[in-house]
Amino acid sequence: MTFDPFRDDPYDSHGRDSFGSGAGDGVFRTRPFDLARDAAMAYPMREMRPRTLDAADLLAAVGELALQGLPGVSDVTLAFWREDALLAEVSTDVGLSEVVGAHDADRPGPVADVLRSGGMVQLPDLESESRWPEAARELRVRGVRSCAAAALRRPRFSLAVVVYSTALGPLRASTELDELLSEWVSAVVRSQARGVV
Repeated sequence: MTFDPFRDDPYDSHGRDSFGSGAGDGVFRTRPFDLARDAAMAYPMREMRPRTLDAADLLAAVGELALQGLPGVSDVTLAFWREDALLAEVSTDVGLSEVVGAHDADRPGPVADVLRSGGMVQLPDLESESRWPEAARELRVRGVRSCAAAALRRPRFSLAVVVYSTALGPLRASTELDELLSEWVSAVVRSQARGVV
């Protein structure tokens, strides 16, 4: 059974949303990801070594695994959503992140598509991409020739990833990108619990 760190409710015992400060303060902050509280652990935790994992740190660590594990990938973007609110976003290139709409679920593009439907979409040749021609054109200007996007969708959370390549062709991976994303998240949280990261 695949370990899933997104099952728990993000609200505290008083029903308050604990991910940010008040609405409209213009400052994004995340609650530390507490393994004992937020994760569905498949093995006992050692209480003598409490650790927390910030949402942005989690995404950055997952991004590192994507860069290391996918041949030909030059950049990665990850975005963590709760319903319609962006909780955290990391990218090796902020410009690419904006083009694909990682920060805006209403902007037409691969991120909005996978956030709505889950699964994975491939854009193997941005020169001939017809679904999102504007985004494809902007990506080509930035040197990207192909990309792929995927999302994990949960009742309260969604996590989207976009991987970019300077080479043409579909993503070269042993399994679907959404499945890899789930494995990477599980690996990061497990290694944090064991004191590896």
